[in-house]
Amino acid sequence: MNETLNLISRVIPIFLLLGIGGLINKKRILTDNAIENLKKLVVNFALPSVLFLTFLRLELQPSHIIIVIVMILLNVFLLIYGSKLQKRVSKNHEYFKFLIPGFEYGMLGWSLFSGAYGIANAGSIAIIDLGHELFIWLLFVPIMLRRRDGVSDTKTTVSMVIKSPVLMGIFLGIIFNLLNFKDFFFNFWFGNSIVTTLDYLGALTVPIMLIIIGYGVKIKKDSLKDLGILLLTRMVVLIPIFFIVGYWLFLNVLNLSQIYLHALFTLLILPPPFIVPIFMKRDGHESTYVNNMLTSYTLISIVIFAIYYIFTGGSYI
Repeated sequence: MNETLNLISRVIPIFLLLGIGGLINKKRILTDNAIENLKKLVVNFALPSVLFLTFLRLELQPSHIIIVIVMILLNVFLLIYGSKLQKRVSKNHEYFKFLIPGFEYGMLGWSLFSGAYGIANAGSIAIIDLGHELFIWLLFVPIMLRRRDGVSDTKTTVSMVIKSPVLMGIFLGIIFNLLNFKDFFFNFWFGNSIVTTLDYLGALTVPIMLIIIGYGVKIKKDSLKDLGILLLTRMVVLIPIFFIVGYWLFLNVLNLSQIYLHALFTLLILPPPFIVPIFMKRDGHESTYVNNMLTSYTLISIVIFAIYYIFTGGSYI
């Protein structure tokens, strides 16, 4: 019983921070513009900082390359799967197919996983997300731009990758890791000062992001049918994928620790990427649909994660 209460105590802060966000919204303590500015703070500084340090500290292994490839292929499959189902299950919503692949790691996944399992174990979900990020910026976003503008050139794609603080944090962390710069960052006084600064910035990620998510989460009754269709369509393939990739590949073939299984589960239950509204056409009907799906799906994801964490015992050996 004490162990169960201990696990519950690890997820209660997540819901408390979400509740604070909801209270801030209800009391109008912060404006929508202020919340958007907080998002920019996290996306441009806090999250890249923590990802840089995560990949810098990570002991990179050959199995990580396999994970990256698998996650790219998984999302490509989901993209094709969503396109095939578009006319059958959601013909009234042309952006349904863009809500099937991809997962909101930066704004939600990192906060949930780190909040429950600890930042020290976040390297597992960061590795799993790497292939996902490559898919999003190198394939998913260009396809959305082509759908919106009728064209998507290589120059635009490269520019977006270079300008993505999250990707830059990941890539720089990997590069300095491979170049064996750990001694400079952790044993030299100046490098250690940089790490301390980035640690301070990274510490902002979990609380601020959960407050922002709590501020924006809403479930509208008139969108429940569409939400049910989206959830069912995704879960009918994601659940088998979790068992095949998680238990067979990660645990049996690659002999990874259980934390990678939990990281995979966390990623797969996340809502579609929050960047979808940014790269879609200006269409009131479709914009409302996409935003309703993202906010409603977010709350469902948080509840599922909390239940999973409690019932699996939070173990990661």
